Amino acid sequence: MAGKAISIEIGYSLTRVCEVDYKAKTHRVYRRFTVPTPPGVMNDGVLKVTPEYVAELRDALANSKMKAKQVVFTITSGRINSREVMIPMVKDNRIADVVAANASEYFPVDLSQFELAHNILGVVGETKGQQQYKLLVMAAPKALLSSYYDLAKELKLELAAIDYAGNSVFQVAKDKVSQGTSLVVKIDERSTLVLAIQNSVLTFTRTLPYGVDEAIQTIVESTRWARTDTVVDAMDAMSLNDCTGFPEIVEALTPLANNISRVVDYYASHNTDAPVEKIYITGVGADVKGMVDFLAKEVSYPVEALRQVKGWALEQSFRTQFYGGYVACVGAAAAPLGFKKDEKKKKKDAAASGKKGGFNLAPIAYTVLGVGIAAAVVLVVLSVLRLMEAQRQNMELMAQNNSLEEIIPIYNEYVATQSTYNLVQSMYSMTENRNEELVEFLEELETKMPSDVHVVSFTSTLDGVAINMTVSTKSEAAVAIEQLRTFESLIPASVTVNSVVEEIDEETGTVSVNFAVAAIYQGMDYAPEDEAAAEDGAADLTSETAADTAQDDGTADETAQEADAEAEPADGAAE
Repeated sequence: MAGKAISIEIGYSLTRVCEVDYKAKTHRVYRRFTVPTPPGVMNDGVLKVTPEYVAELRDALANSKMKAKQVVFTITSGRINSREVMIPMVKDNRIADVVAANASEYFPVDLSQFELAHNILGVVGETKGQQQYKLLVMAAPKALLSSYYDLAKELKLELAAIDYAGNSVFQVAKDKVSQGTSLVVKIDERSTLVLAIQNSVLTFTRTLPYGVDEAIQTIVESTRWARTDTVVDAMDAMSLNDCTGFPEIVEALTPLANNISRVVDYYASHNTDAPVEKIYITGVGADVKGMVDFLAKEVSYPVEALRQVKGWALEQSFRTQFYGGYVACVGAAAAPLGFKKDEKKKKKDAAASGKKGGFNLAPIAYTVLGVGIAAAVVLVVLSVLRLMEAQRQNMELMAQNNSLEEIIPIYNEYVATQSTYNLVQSMYSMTENRNEELVEFLEELETKMPSDVHVVSFTSTLDGVAINMTVSTKSEAAVAIEQLRTFESLIPASVTVNSVVEEIDEETGTVSVNFAVAAIYQGMDYAPEDEAAAEDGAADLTSETAADTAQDDGTADETAQEADAEAEPADGAAE
């Protein structure tokens, strides 16, 4: 039986733990649990190991009866740098040496502060002797990895490996995309991984600083659902109820969908020879009911939740729960990249030298010694020259490194600012309404209405307007209604006449027509249509209005009372 390991993925809100087979052909999940991640424990992949968090994990491991002694961690972090590189075909056990020798070309940073790992993406070239390996090389800060060493030590577990979440997901999904090209999108709380897999080969990776955290917090703060005070409860509510139809959830998920769409379009435009056939989603976001249809509308590709995968009998292990949140946990134990501490190299034993008897070897020894000294002088001179050149290159690289390191905090600040800006924009868009343009509406009313129109009352709500007017003739009433249907802020078809009453002043004999009009505002994102089309529609509606206003006086008398009743609530409105 293959050995077991405890696989852990720590997110901003939730920590997922599985007990699985480690580096085995079978992929069985024996036990699993999820606990909340306390605030402040996770910061872009770096852990702050607290006694309370360690105690909670220990208790959960004991209660779940997980007895494996090895632990594997899988990490998602913007601090892990990655590069796709080409190297000559060498033996598998020499790839790491080649990567280490050329690492300074891949990553212009102080590599003494990083650990390296690699993944073979494929072989390029068809002619033997000219083929090359295509690698995905990653560099993780030692400060980041050390926090996981500390947690393993506190849990009294042997650290088997630390994997990159992109590789963890790839191990599960590669057999799902054995033919053709598909994208796998792992949506977490505050980040999203996008992987492109072509014929079971990983060809592209991107990390986005967006997730479902804002949607989760919206559910927690909402009163729409009962018992959603915690992140776990909110996730349960989102997995059972389709929340993607509510405006506040749509606002929270829109930045995520837009950025996924941009990455998909970027990959498709740069890989026209391998068109994307489908997009699979997994992770926490895949547990959100309605997320598949929501993303499908944004990316214009078929979208499907990553569920049944050949060789991974995960449906049996997760009979009562979708395993999307655990996919990286399970995959990390299959073939982890293996970030780990540098082991101290063993000292080589000094070669023993001896004497051979029977011959006088002194002359030969002196000759060899002389030749050796001369050769040593030459080698020393060459070494000094090489050392000086290496020192010069090192100083240049250090200067380049120092100049590049200044970019990192600037970029991080840009990403944080962009995220805040998107959040503020989303919040502001929820406060916009047509009443902000009320002054412009009244000015347009004054400009377009016939000169003798008298506005008796005017009422404006978030949805529309109600206006009671008096004019001299029914023809002028028709003109006024026609003009209202040209307002860009109003839906033309919604401009309706509720009542038309013709009145005669008994003293002066003056005739006046009183009528009430109601209309609905256009949406804030409405863009005016072609003017010619709008004019054609207005002409048709004008003919209908003329017919309505030409009704006999008896019909007008019957609707007069309704118009008066509708105008009464507007007595306090501004005229």
